[in-house]
Amino acid sequence: MKTILRLLAAVAAAAVLGVNPAYAVIGGSPDGNAHPYVGMSVFRESDGTQEQCSGFLVSARVYVTAGHCAGMEFPGGPAPTLAGVWFGTGPITHTTPPDVLGIPVPSPDWNGALPDHDIGVVILQKPMPGPYATLPQLGYLDRLTTRRGTQDVSFTVVGYGVVDISPAGPVPLFTRMAGTVQLEKLTDIDLLTTAAPGNGTGGGATCLGDSGGAVFNGGYVVALVSGGLKLCNGKAADFRLDTAEAQDFINGFVDATSS
Repeated sequence: MKTILRLLAAVAAAAVLGVNPAYAVIGGSPDGNAHPYVGMSVFRESDGTQEQCSGFLVSARVYVTAGHCAGMEFPGGPAPTLAGVWFGTGPITHTTPPDVLGIPVPSPDWNGALPDHDIGVVILQKPMPGPYATLPQLGYLDRLTTRRGTQDVSFTVVGYGVVDISPAGPVPLFTRMAGTVQLEKLTDIDLLTTAAPGNGTGGGATCLGDSGGAVFNGGYVVALVSGGLKLCNGKAADFRLDTAEAQDFINGFVDATSS
């Protein structure tokens, strides 16, 4: 389920896991310029609607985001044809022109159904200066889960999404926010995290508009925000980037655009 943008300043869309939306960082704080390569992206879809997600640069012309942002959100749904990306700390307004435009490309295996293959890129029309995000070694997250005391393994999530769900509706700031979540479980596809009291030392929760945003550990972007188990309650599923599938997909575009 995504929220449709009529203006860039409207509330943005997110992903789904099962039947619930993947969702900005609630309980976080302004990131400032700590992660300048994390951006806010708005995707114009073939039916004329627009969707906001987050993402991050891995090279001068390759911006990584979720597959449900770069491609159709559900099987048979509309696919985006153009994306605008901003890298400012925010707040970003609908009158602020994007820093760069690009063409969204989902994984060839993405079919609109989470959690499999939820990765995509935007090929930027012009190069953007560094620094760029660093991907982890293959199997990086597997090694974390073999440690004793995995309840102490925390992650930083960074995105531009909703920061509160008030009685009047979602509260967007269009500002780069960062929060902390904690390892709950690892699958072959996703990193499952939590900020629930008693289940972690976190305090952040990803929400509407954070889909595609970066999940950090040890200086690496180890996953991207994919789906939420409940509406912005701190439990999320993040697509792993320490796999051959993810890195082969990303590096193919990095190699193609660097020549």
